Amino acid sequence: MLPSDQPILVTGAGGFIGGRVVEVLHGLRGTSVRASVRRWSSAVRVGRLPVEIVLCDMTDPRQVRSAMEGIGAVVHCAYGDPHATVEGTRAVLQAALEARVDRVVHLSTMEVYGEVEGDLLEDAPLRSTGWPYRDSKIEAELLCRRYVDRGLPVSILRPTIVYGPFSRDWTVGFAERLVAGGTFPGRADCQGTCNLLYVDDLVAAIVLALDRNEAAGDAFNVNGEERLTWWQYLNDLSRAIGLPSLNGGHPLARRVRAAALAPVRATARRVLARYREPIMAVYQRSPVAQRLMRSVEGAIRRTPSPAEYRLFRRNVFLPVDKARGLLGYRSQFPVSRGLALSASWLRHHGFLGVPEPQW
Repeated sequence: MLPSDQPILVTGAGGFIGGRVVEVLHGLRGTSVRASVRRWSSAVRVGRLPVEIVLCDMTDPRQVRSAMEGIGAVVHCAYGDPHATVEGTRAVLQAALEARVDRVVHLSTMEVYGEVEGDLLEDAPLRSTGWPYRDSKIEAELLCRRYVDRGLPVSILRPTIVYGPFSRDWTVGFAERLVAGGTFPGRADCQGTCNLLYVDDLVAAIVLALDRNEAAGDAFNVNGEERLTWWQYLNDLSRAIGLPSLNGGHPLARRVRAAALAPVRATARRVLARYREPIMAVYQRSPVAQRLMRSVEGAIRRTPSPAEYRLFRRNVFLPVDKARGLLGYRSQFPVSRGLALSASWLRHHGFLGVPEPQW
C-alpha cells in the first residue's frame, strides 16, 4: 500500500513513538504524512519537518473527523488517561470507518496479557487486573475487534519495552538515575526478562502492517530477538553511557528504602493531581519550597518503586513468530546497537553532562 497519493494520519505525533513514526514515514519516498497533536507545544519535534500538522483532541469526534479528511491510512499512537485512551480510540475508529480508509494500525501494549509469565503468543487471553492503563488498553483492543467486524481493516500491534532516543521511561529516566547515583533493585531482584524493542524496529513493524494485506484484522506481538534480564539491560546501559557496572549487593536495604518511599509516591501523586496549580504557584514564589520539592522529587526518582520490583522479577517473553511469518518482520537493532545509538543521543542532548561540541 505504501506509498500512496493520500496522506497517512499519525495520531499522538507529539509523543516518543508517534514522533518517530512521522520521521520515518516522511523519509519514505512518495509518502505524505499528516501529524496529529493535542497541543501545539508538543509539535516541536515534528515541526522541523515539511509535514502537515493538525491540532486534534482525540476525544472530540468532530476534530477527529476533520483530521481524517482525505486520509488513506491511520497509525493510532495517541493515548492518555483511561477515558482518553478508550474514547479517543472509539472516535478514531468511527471516523476511519466513515472515511473508508485502507488501513488502521492501532498501537496496543504487551501489558494487555496481564502479569502472567512464560512465552505469550497472540492467542493468550487478555487479562484485566484493575490497573487503569492496562484495562483501558484492553478495552481499546476490544473496540478494534468490533470495528473489524464492521469491515474496518484494523491491525493491532502489541509492542514490548520500547527504548531509544526520546524514550522518557526506559532510556532517559534510567540514564538520569544512573548519572545521579540512584539505585535500582539488586541483582537477585532483576532476573526477570526485559523484552527490549528498539523504537525503529517498532516503526518498521508499523510500516509492514500498513503495507501487508495479511495484517488486516489481526494482532501481532512486536519484540526484539534477545532475552536479556533486566540486570543485564541496566548494566549494559550503564556501561554504554560511560559508567561502571551496578553494585548488586544489599538487596534488603534497597527493598526497605523502596517500601518506605511508597506512601510518599502515592501521596505526591494524589496531591499533585488535585492541587497542581496552587502548588506550582507556591513553588514559583518560594525558594524554600523549591528546595524541599526538588529534594523529595529527587529521592523518588533515584529510588526503585514497588512496581519496578514486580516488573523486574517477571519472567515473560513475547515471541514474534507470527509477525515474522505474516508480515516479514525482522529485528534490525540488537541491544548493543540500540544502546550505542541511545547513548550517543543522550550525550548529544546533555543528559549525561556536557553535550558534544557542534562542529
